[in-house]
Amino acid sequence: MSVPFSVRIRLTGLTAAILLATCRSLCAQTDLPVYANDIQAVIRLSGTMEQVWQSEDGLLVRLCQGRATLTQGPLSIEAHQIVVFEQTTESLRDVRVVAWESPSQRVVVQHGDEREVGSIRVLRLQSHHPVESDATNSHAISEPAALMLESRQRAWPLQKLPAAGGGLSLALRPDPAAPSGFDHPLQVPLSPTRRVFIRPRTSQPFQLGSIESRDTVPPETCIVITGGVNVLVEGTEITVDNEIIPAAVVDLSADNVVIWIQSDDQDISNIRSGLPLIQSASTKFQVYLEGNIVVRHKSNTIRATHAFYDGTNGRSLLLNAELRARIPQTGGDFRVRAERLRQLGPDRFHAQNAWTTTSPYGKPGYRIESRDIYVEPGPAVFGSRSRGDGRPTYWITAEDSRLLIGDLPLLAIPRLSVPAEDPGIPIRQASVRQDRVFGFQVRTAWDLTRLVKVDVPPGTRWDLLLDYYSLRGPAVGSEALYRFQNRMGQVTGEFRGMYQYDGGLDNLGLDRRALIPKDQNRGQIIARHRQRLPDGLTLFGEIGFLSDRNYLEQYDEYRFDRDKDVETLAGVRKDSGAFSGSLWIRPQLNTFETTTEWLPRGDLYGFSVPLLDGTVYWSSHSSAGYARLNPATLPTDPADPFSPTLAGTPYVLDADGLVAMTRHRLDAPFQMGPVTVSPWIMGEAAWWDQGLLDSDISRFTGSAGVRATLTATKVMPFVTSELFNLNGLAHRSEQSVEWVLTDTSRPLAQIAQYNEIDENSQERLRNRAVLQIFPGLVPAEFDPRYYAVRNGAGLWVSAPYHELVNDLQVVRMRWRNRLQTKVGPPQNPRIRDWMIWETGITYFADPADNFGEDFGLLYGNYRWNLNDRTSLLADGTWDFFSNSQNYYNVGVLSQRSTRGSVYVAYRHVQARHFLDSEIITASYSYRMSPKWISTAAFSYDVGQGESRGSSVTLSRVGLDWIIHMGFGIDTSKGNVGAAVSVEPRFGPPTPTNLGRLMGIQTQPLARSR
Repeated sequence: MSVPFSVRIRLTGLTAAILLATCRSLCAQTDLPVYANDIQAVIRLSGTMEQVWQSEDGLLVRLCQGRATLTQGPLSIEAHQIVVFEQTTESLRDVRVVAWESPSQRVVVQHGDEREVGSIRVLRLQSHHPVESDATNSHAISEPAALMLESRQRAWPLQKLPAAGGGLSLALRPDPAAPSGFDHPLQVPLSPTRRVFIRPRTSQPFQLGSIESRDTVPPETCIVITGGVNVLVEGTEITVDNEIIPAAVVDLSADNVVIWIQSDDQDISNIRSGLPLIQSASTKFQVYLEGNIVVRHKSNTIRATHAFYDGTNGRSLLLNAELRARIPQTGGDFRVRAERLRQLGPDRFHAQNAWTTTSPYGKPGYRIESRDIYVEPGPAVFGSRSRGDGRPTYWITAEDSRLLIGDLPLLAIPRLSVPAEDPGIPIRQASVRQDRVFGFQVRTAWDLTRLVKVDVPPGTRWDLLLDYYSLRGPAVGSEALYRFQNRMGQVTGEFRGMYQYDGGLDNLGLDRRALIPKDQNRGQIIARHRQRLPDGLTLFGEIGFLSDRNYLEQYDEYRFDRDKDVETLAGVRKDSGAFSGSLWIRPQLNTFETTTEWLPRGDLYGFSVPLLDGTVYWSSHSSAGYARLNPATLPTDPADPFSPTLAGTPYVLDADGLVAMTRHRLDAPFQMGPVTVSPWIMGEAAWWDQGLLDSDISRFTGSAGVRATLTATKVMPFVTSELFNLNGLAHRSEQSVEWVLTDTSRPLAQIAQYNEIDENSQERLRNRAVLQIFPGLVPAEFDPRYYAVRNGAGLWVSAPYHELVNDLQVVRMRWRNRLQTKVGPPQNPRIRDWMIWETGITYFADPADNFGEDFGLLYGNYRWNLNDRTSLLADGTWDFFSNSQNYYNVGVLSQRSTRGSVYVAYRHVQARHFLDSEIITASYSYRMSPKWISTAAFSYDVGQGESRGSSVTLSRVGLDWIIHMGFGIDTSKGNVGAAVSVEPRFGPPTPTNLGRLMGIQTQPLARSR
């Protein structure tokens, strides 16, 4: 008589006392060898959920689930679930580890450079230290879980477990095959069942015949069904340790089917009457299919001409088959077509003489042909490329492969292993261009993880760059971007290394069109890394090396203009509540850039620390470091315009020594009716070993001010207009006035600028502007330091350039406004900004501080959203003294997410007596059809009556590739060029993933080459 499943679970708990009581006495006879003899290292266990059970005789059992990881020195184990048994001997902790796999995560054991991937693993470890656990959620249990019992049988296969409770126990039936003195452990087999539904494939009934064979043990019946059959194999849900294991469903359809089952007349009767067959999962059930075969399992679909399915172990063999599996990340499918396709287990396949692709076309535009292709879920381990979120990640491993574009073989690959959502096409981008600066160009980016067998963390991209320029020479390099989570915290960074053999001349525009490079061997090495650690610690570092001053501007002008400076530094930062401290060092590798070396420097910040029960708030910044200010060296080519440092940037000279400061500020905000009043006072003491005029400069700065802010809101629900798309109106206004008085013991003209205020590209421009725009010397009105002082940029506690303060008394006035209305359906309206503007102006008590004028620094920003798609934009800044710099811009922007975008603007830039530029800029992106997108941009200088550059691009959008064809003119460089580039595309194009191509930028763009 069979024992019910629930009764067997209870009996298992009662026998736990017996199964653990004799474990120590039997270890010497049946012990496992110690896997890693690193007894000085601590064994650490981590995961999402942990259950802990303590037996009466001291055995500690831990069950860890959810990204379970165990480490000891160089050994690491990652699995779906890990059970750890810890017992204490005279001098060591003896630890047994049982790691369990799941359908989506296999067990990974890594010891040094050796890596093993498999199913269930049992290991024995030893350590002088107790096991440490940092599971997210941990709780104790009173009785061992079912998985603990089964793990115990694997850790000590011929021993017994004690129960958590007292003396009730069961006698176990001895195993006659076991050696004398050993008992057979209590088995707790799961008894899932299988339901099989057999129905006609169409509305026409099928024909059924059966043949019984008595030559097999047990006897079996062969059932032959013709005329179109659908066989649905469904498992029964079972519950283990309060976890529901869902039913597995396999849907088989074919013209003809042969089924082998154990003989049972009732089963034949059920099939004829349409009732399901209900069998034990261990009962024989095999199916042969032929003719228009369709197999569906989870999100996978397989079509074949002949197939055999073994339901007992979930394996199958299909001939002339094609597998399609859904990729949620792209919304498309990946496909594997093969002469022979074997299903080796749940979600595991082996294809022979096959090809794979993500193209949905019957004849794919690209594919990888291989002798053998394996498809299986990837392990969620550090160092793998799986998603790591617990869901199945299909991986494709291909042997003896070649990449075909159409029918053209492009690349031979001995071995390829990639996740299906990134289907392993090794070429990321290819472009062909022709222009006057570089000549004929071929630029390619290849995925290095596809070309060589390299495991990289999830969230990592690593490319090989191969370029050729007919007028310059070949180039080779590598680029990597990464962002992932390791055991210590989040890791982010990037790397770019490039070697360029250059046999030509640099063309940088204007009067720099034929510059001789310093050397024909050119390139760059840029690496940036940041590691977050527990307790608010962050490690950061950068390496920045350029071969010469003009390399980056010539070969990667976008990065030169917009990316952060190329520099070398390393340090650590600690954040704790309202305080933050850092210690860092920055040497100089590129002598052609003005750089301050810090050898080293420390900073300590405090932000808004409440004092006197919150009446006063204290903020501070203190720093000290040894600084070496190194002006940029002169260009090697005399034709490269570069003025001496004192003419272009007079606040920079060769200086070094201690630079220290401490700055403290107290704020005491309070409410005065509807007005928020915030008086504040700031004091600073600073020291420089060397300044612009003399050494040993000490400076004391005192500053005080008060800011008053009035915020008001007026709601006008009856203001409506169909013309202006208004349905009610709300006006939110904020007006503020601030008075500031600053007094320093030393004038700014004596202080060297150790803390940079400009990026390298701006510093270069200032040193060229002396010769190209100004008459040999930058006027004081255009000195960036005085502009920053007038704006109060250096008065903030956290200001990175504390030098920028001077005697000053100003009143700053600012007015911000926002008009909002409601749009959308009446039953569910939403609020939309209709009009936004801000303006401000500064009054100077001493006109000499503003070059003879009382008022200055007038600015304004305006945006009128005519509707959800179209906006009018305007912004500008003005000064009123005679030699002022003024700027304003007026434009219109229209965006349609499914069609494209248009932008037209007029910009006026004026530096009195030196520069007067009036430029019209326009750009558009338009989706002309589902397959074609056009983009164009141009700039025209009305004042000078000449073009500033233009470009036109046509993009052919397909499911396999996006092909760009472009033409451009760069007037500054006298350059005309044409280009064709190809991008692989995975998954169907949508308005979202085509947004960047059409100029719809709703989120930050990823870095692209």
